[in-house]
Amino acid sequence: MPKSTIRVGQCLIAWDGTRGYVALNSQDRRVYGTGERFKIEWLNTDGEVEDTQYVSLEQFEKEGIKRGRGVMPWAR
Repeated sequence: MPKSTIRVGQCLIAWDGTRGYVALNSQDRRVYGTGERFKIEWLNTDGEVEDTQYVSLEQFEKEGIKRGRGVMPWAR
Protein backbone atom coordinates (compact mmCIF):
# COMPACT_ATOMS: atom_id res chain seq x y z
CA MET A 1 0.00 0.00 0.00
CA PRO A 2 1.45 3.42 -0.96
CA LYS A 3 2.26 5.92 1.75
CA SER A 4 -0.30 8.68 2.18
CA THR A 5 2.18 11.55 2.71
CA ILE A 6 5.50 12.78 1.35
CA ARG A 7 7.75 15.47 2.74
CA VAL A 8 9.87 18.20 1.23
CA GLY A 9 13.40 16.97 0.56
CA GLN A 10 12.39 13.32 0.01
CA CYS A 11 14.82 11.75 -2.46
CA LEU A 12 13.17 10.29 -5.58
CA ILE A 13 14.15 8.11 -8.52
CA ALA A 14 12.46 8.29 -11.93
CA TRP A 15 11.80 5.25 -14.14
CA ASP A 16 14.98 6.00 -16.12
CA GLY A 17 17.22 6.29 -13.04
CA THR A 18 17.20 10.10 -12.90
CA ARG A 19 17.47 11.33 -9.33
CA GLY A 20 15.45 14.15 -7.86
CA TYR A 21 13.68 15.37 -4.74
CA VAL A 22 10.47 16.98 -3.50
CA ALA A 23 11.22 20.72 -3.74
CA LEU A 24 10.13 23.70 -1.72
CA ASN A 25 7.58 25.77 -3.60
CA SER A 26 5.45 28.85 -3.14
CA GLN A 27 3.01 27.05 -0.82
CA ASP A 28 5.82 26.80 1.77
CA ARG A 29 4.53 23.44 3.01
CA ARG A 30 6.68 20.66 4.44
CA VAL A 31 4.34 17.67 4.02
CA TYR A 32 1.93 16.80 1.21
CA GLY A 33 -0.91 14.31 1.42
CA THR A 34 -3.08 12.33 -0.95
CA GLY A 35 -4.55 14.48 -3.72
CA GLU A 36 -2.13 17.38 -3.19
CA ARG A 37 0.25 18.34 -5.99
CA PHE A 38 3.87 19.06 -5.18
CA LYS A 39 6.96 20.05 -7.14
CA ILE A 40 9.76 17.64 -8.00
CA GLU A 41 13.15 18.95 -9.12
CA TRP A 42 15.07 16.46 -11.29
CA LEU A 43 18.85 16.64 -11.29
CA ASN A 44 21.39 16.16 -14.07
CA THR A 45 24.64 14.21 -13.63
CA ASP A 46 26.34 17.31 -12.17
CA GLY A 47 23.70 17.60 -9.43
CA GLU A 48 22.16 20.72 -10.98
CA VAL A 49 18.38 21.09 -11.41
CA GLU A 50 17.60 20.10 -14.97
CA ASP A 51 13.80 19.86 -14.96
CA THR A 52 10.78 20.32 -12.71
CA GLN A 53 7.49 18.48 -12.58
CA TYR A 54 4.30 18.78 -10.52
CA VAL A 55 2.68 15.51 -9.45
CA SER A 56 0.48 14.03 -6.73
CA LEU A 57 1.10 10.80 -4.82
CA GLU A 58 -1.53 9.11 -6.99
CA GLN A 59 0.56 9.82 -10.11
CA PHE A 60 3.73 8.18 -8.74
CA GLU A 61 3.02 4.70 -10.10
CA LYS A 62 1.82 5.99 -13.49
CA GLU A 63 4.91 8.18 -13.86
CA GLY A 64 7.28 5.42 -12.69
CA ILE A 65 8.58 7.45 -9.75
CA LYS A 66 9.89 5.71 -6.62
CA ARG A 67 11.06 7.01 -3.28
CA GLY A 68 14.81 7.01 -2.83
CA ARG A 69 16.58 6.59 0.48
CA GLY A 70 16.41 9.50 2.89
CA VAL A 71 16.02 13.21 2.39
CA MET A 72 18.22 15.94 1.02
CA PRO A 73 20.73 17.35 3.57
CA TRP A 74 19.09 20.80 3.55
CA ALA A 75 15.73 19.26 4.57
CA ARG A 76 16.95 17.55 7.75
